[in-house]
Amino acid sequence: MESPVAMVSYASIDGAAAELIHDELALRGFRVIQDRYSFSDGSRIPTNMTSAVDTCDVFVAYLTPSSLYLDRAGEQPRPALVGELRPALRRRRENLKPGVVDTPVILLLAHGLGDRSTAAETIRRHTGEDVASLWTISLDQTTPHITQQEAALVAENARKALTDRQPPAVPIDLFVATRGTTPPPRSLSVDGTRLLGGDRNMVGTASWTRLLDALNGVAAVLAATITDHRVTIDLRCHLSAAFATGRVFHQATRWLPTFSTRHGPIGPADDDLESRLQGEFDHYNEYGDLIVDIDLLGHNVADLTSQLAASLPPVGGRVSLVRRDSGSDLLPAEVAGSARRAANLIRKAHAVLRPSKIHLTQAAPAAFAALLGHQLTALDADVTCYELDGAQYTAALTVPHVTP
Repeated sequence: MESPVAMVSYASIDGAAAELIHDELALRGFRVIQDRYSFSDGSRIPTNMTSAVDTCDVFVAYLTPSSLYLDRAGEQPRPALVGELRPALRRRRENLKPGVVDTPVILLLAHGLGDRSTAAETIRRHTGEDVASLWTISLDQTTPHITQQEAALVAENARKALTDRQPPAVPIDLFVATRGTTPPPRSLSVDGTRLLGGDRNMVGTASWTRLLDALNGVAAVLAATITDHRVTIDLRCHLSAAFATGRVFHQATRWLPTFSTRHGPIGPADDDLESRLQGEFDHYNEYGDLIVDIDLLGHNVADLTSQLAASLPPVGGRVSLVRRDSGSDLLPAEVAGSARRAANLIRKAHAVLRPSKIHLTQAAPAAFAALLGHQLTALDADVTCYELDGAQYTAALTVPHVTP
């Protein structure tokens, strides 16, 4: 099953707002059609946009004085209104029949059109449609355009509306991407490739928090809809994103993840017997943060982490783990066992030190990072994940100790 399609309709002058909406929808499992990113020349191509209106599962219209052409006189072209909004409303109206799901889901967002009643009346005059019943999000009218938090709420509402109407098949098939290019069509994907650099390594940006919020939102919608908590997760992402994915779909909430790897599927191990990690907890001081560095691939993680430690607040201790015989291939059983061993040692160190923050650096398969996140629950400490940025580690994402 392919990803559901969401279309964003807007005036070109409102491109910044449309980008926010586009990215938040992509983070919540939608393949997004928006003229700026969907078509090769970046222009609004009438035939393509008409096809999108006719086939999309969700239609999001960002309505402003520009998109309603309030300053355009006479019969000048009004493509966003005539070619997109009106046909989408007509398609939904035609589908409002007994036993037929009203398609597409329509989310109308008004900005710069006055309060709710005034905006609804303005839209009615220019579309001929009474849209008051379709209102879903009240936007802050004092901002230049929709905010990122509002765009995230729009995307969550779209995901919930679609999931309520068409519950996903189980086990859930999830694809998480922050590296490479846009992921292949899947029934459910969290696509952060544009926000987090894709082939580039964009660390230390607010977009990481947006990714974590999206993962939490997707998991919450799924948990409220299904009773089977099995989930198969493909990871094409930074290790910080993989850790966050495992932490969101964590064991305390009864999720049962299986991660796809090139050697086959892998799930949580019951013990660490297959692990070849060596290292223990070194207790430096009575108080302070905990540093954890893990190297399964034979990289220079420990030395680079020591350089990082010099810039951190007082450190109370460190767990430094390295794989024996790092030249041999990592098979699923060893990856799972190593994640279990690392989680156990971090728990032990946390019990002794009681740090408020854990600093995590790692060179490992993405599945390892996800399994580590899945198993590190009930820790009263935030976990800051670092990504390699040139020849040094830079903070990417802090996962709060309180997880939904």
